[in-house]
Amino acid sequence: FADITFSYLTDEKLYEKAFCVKPPDDICPFNLPCPNTDVTGVGQQISIYITAVIYAIVLVYIANLRRPMLYAHLSLLYSLLIAAMVSAHNGELSRPDGIFVITTVASPASLYLWYCTLRSIRNVNNFPMDPANVNKPKGRSIEVKAAQVLSLGSLILEIAMICVVFIPRVKGIKFPQSACDRSYGTTFKWSNVVWWITIAIQILVFVFSYFLVLFSTKCWTKRKLYEIPAFREPLELLGGAMDSNVGGTIVKENVDLISWTERVLLDRFPNFMDPALLRCIVFIAQWSVLPNLALPIFTMNTDVVIVLLAFGLFRQPPERGPNRIRRIFTRIAVFILFLVAGVGGGIAPYLEFVWPSPAGWVIALIGFSAASWSRSHFSVSNMKTFLPVVILLTTFVLSLSSAVVPYTADAVMFSNPIAWQRDVYSVSIFYLSDLSPAIWIICWQATSVWPWRRIGSQEMLSEGCWKRAHFLKMFCAVLLPHMLWIQASSSSNPWHSTEMTFGQIFAMIVSLAGIITLVEKARNVRKHVWLAILYSDVITSEPGAGPSILPVSHRPSSLAPASPPASPSPLRPRFAPYVNRGRRATSG
Repeated sequence: FADITFSYLTDEKLYEKAFCVKPPDDICPFNLPCPNTDVTGVGQQISIYITAVIYAIVLVYIANLRRPMLYAHLSLLYSLLIAAMVSAHNGELSRPDGIFVITTVASPASLYLWYCTLRSIRNVNNFPMDPANVNKPKGRSIEVKAAQVLSLGSLILEIAMICVVFIPRVKGIKFPQSACDRSYGTTFKWSNVVWWITIAIQILVFVFSYFLVLFSTKCWTKRKLYEIPAFREPLELLGGAMDSNVGGTIVKENVDLISWTERVLLDRFPNFMDPALLRCIVFIAQWSVLPNLALPIFTMNTDVVIVLLAFGLFRQPPERGPNRIRRIFTRIAVFILFLVAGVGGGIAPYLEFVWPSPAGWVIALIGFSAASWSRSHFSVSNMKTFLPVVILLTTFVLSLSSAVVPYTADAVMFSNPIAWQRDVYSVSIFYLSDLSPAIWIICWQATSVWPWRRIGSQEMLSEGCWKRAHFLKMFCAVLLPHMLWIQASSSSNPWHSTEMTFGQIFAMIVSLAGIITLVEKARNVRKHVWLAILYSDVITSEPGAGPSILPVSHRPSSLAPASPPASPSPLRPRFAPYVNRGRRATSG
């Protein structure tokens, strides 16, 4: 036989492959466990990431593709889980690889699928799939029942995998390279499994703040001397809604978040706001829900906010008039202030002081505007004194809390106590950094619903948030959870090997078929729908059929002239001809 003895210095990669054929348990020369390409291959990762994101988009937007994408998603889950189980039984699965499998399988789409599957045990209509025969009820479809069983089976396998990895000394299961668990720090990787904990913390803070403000407002409106506001102008933002009579006042049920924001800002800054700036502010408020990313200059969110504000402030020059120069310098001053805010947010972690992000300052501007609007529109007998104080206090507390979110709501902090020390402080690549969207939604409800002794139902909140905030829906339902999940899954893979087998290449080709289907669906969407999404407008079946941004017919009489000129294009409105800059809406 030929002598195949060689040293590490002769060929590093060849030595690694030879060592990993049957690695011993007591040494770990690379400080990493040997890779298992059947489980952690790069092709496997990419195909699962692509399929999970596409399936999430299908669940939210494309109901007629749920059936084929469910099978594609389940097939990848089972292939990964079965490969991991076989490797664990043969003693070839390291503990870090097991954590990778658990994290990768528990994608946002999988979590939602399992949630719907458990709910469908009592009511099969909750399962997110329609049978091939649309005329056949779900409860009588064998295909739907089989899909339920497959989905429930993947959940059972995931739970079994969790037990195998985290319960010590499972009979018949032995994880190789125990020495690498200590050198690699496997015990600190458990936080990747609960990647969703940062989102859960943010939701809990939002829910607590929301109901705290709601409770205080409700207590105030129950006073004997409290009078329900008589005016209804702020609520008439959209047409064709169902009206409800509350205390002799007609209240609209469909006050959406974007229309309320435009109304308040235009009312408070009639000489400053224009369509481009309003659209940028609305997009920034929606963008603030995404995780932040540290970049060489500031952060990703800071750079996006500064660029958008520069575009919004200087895209449309002020109208000619005696105050034009002053308006130009005002816009320059505002841009400099937000630039300073970006610098402050960038150096705040190093100087150890609390400073909100530029996106937080934009939403704080909305909060301050809502407080000023409440002060001028409500009367002393209802909300003139109480509501502005509550809004300002909520805006101040949540804005300061947003500045400390990266230090307290990062999964790395929960698994590695050393990370709390400033000299070795580290956070995830993508991390949540804002509680500001909670300010936005609380101010919206506090000024448009609660003063009339009403509580927005879940259906009303959902319709009001998503009616025009299309980016907010995409960010919250798809991008935000999947960015954090992909980060957690990738960080659970110790080797990041680029070698791919034929099976991994085939899996990637299959996942690309889903992208082609999604692109074909997007091509069939009409142009006016894409423009409505871009401008945060109402999506209608026909171009020009829906309300544009603050059209004249939806403004209070004090802001619209008696006989307005012809309405401009519904997607490119011009505010200047319709705004009476010398008058202010009264409280009725």
